Amino acid sequence: MTRTNLLWLTAAAVAALPPALEAQGPVRVRAAGFYERYSFDPGLAYGSISEIAVPVAVDLTLGRFANLALSSGFVSTTGGSQTLSGALDTELRLGMNVVPGRLIMLVSGSLPTGVRSVEQADIAILGALASDVIGFAVPSVGSGGSVGGGVVGAVPLGRFALGLGANYSYSLSYEPIAGDTREIRPGPEIRGRAGLEGPLGRTTYLRLTTVVARRGRDMFADSTQNGIGMRLIGYLELAQGFGNTQLTLYGYDVYRGSPAVEPTAVGKAILPKGNLIVAGMRFSLPVTQRFTIVPRTEFRYSSQAPGSFQDADNNPNTAPTFVQGAMAKAGTSLRFGLDARQRLANAVALVLNGGFLTGTFSSTGTDIGVSGFRFGLLLDITP
Repeated sequence: MTRTNLLWLTAAAVAALPPALEAQGPVRVRAAGFYERYSFDPGLAYGSISEIAVPVAVDLTLGRFANLALSSGFVSTTGGSQTLSGALDTELRLGMNVVPGRLIMLVSGSLPTGVRSVEQADIAILGALASDVIGFAVPSVGSGGSVGGGVVGAVPLGRFALGLGANYSYSLSYEPIAGDTREIRPGPEIRGRAGLEGPLGRTTYLRLTTVVARRGRDMFADSTQNGIGMRLIGYLELAQGFGNTQLTLYGYDVYRGSPAVEPTAVGKAILPKGNLIVAGMRFSLPVTQRFTIVPRTEFRYSSQAPGSFQDADNNPNTAPTFVQGAMAKAGTSLRFGLDARQRLANAVALVLNGGFLTGTFSSTGTDIGVSGFRFGLLLDITP
């Protein structure tokens, strides 16, 4: 159960709000409500899974030199007879302007207000939530909390701006299974970011981002285990204006280079080497000065290197070893959606969005179909 960064979730959900709302006031409140439900062909432990999520984020401007961001929320997920429901972790981030507009120091952390322990009978639902193929609005719930910090800087580079950043996060331990006192502590993680953005022409805008992350070894029941290791993320976005409309094309690649094999309270967990490729587009079409519709579509392709433990029953003095196979398709999905954004006032905007998803999971050489929908309502207030 990794923690969810709701600051990024709600920011992404309202990223295309009208330009008048982009100016930051002393307080900014963003709240969203999502309902999504997906049905599966026979072959999985459950025939359908649904989720209700209500993330909330608040940004506070503390004078000219600091900004405080808080986020939390609620989630309820049901899959067959399994249920997971409760609050989310509370995320905090304090940004201090060391050099205004050029260098920001960050102090971050999360309070373990979310669902940290689940019943063993409900454990399978966590794997469905983390699916790269579906991409749930809230893919995780609670943890033992964390502390961290970092720096973010930006410098002009001709018509472009170059951004660089680094941060470190240290996670605290928690009990993942109700009634089991053994604790898990995810390994510490360090991330480096580099981004470039700026105009390619009068109506064309480019964004490029690269993230390199490495997480140390996890601890389980006071024993060191394998960790996720290295991850690489690349993001590309190209926005092209046509009069008062705008077409945005984007894509990103998330590559996990090291498999993690670790014992947990419910047995050995295998997080294989994997890769997620995403490509999408959206078209912003203003209907009036205050009302905009945005058709969008997104394609996902997930691949993994499956693995297994060699059977050591014939030689009990030899521990089982993990054997990793070649990369193979883990699933694909295609999502179609439409956003309807209404600016209610200069400082208030309401966004209604909906979408349909269809795709497949690949399991033991067989494709299992999945289809479903997501509806959301988002509110952005900047007094």
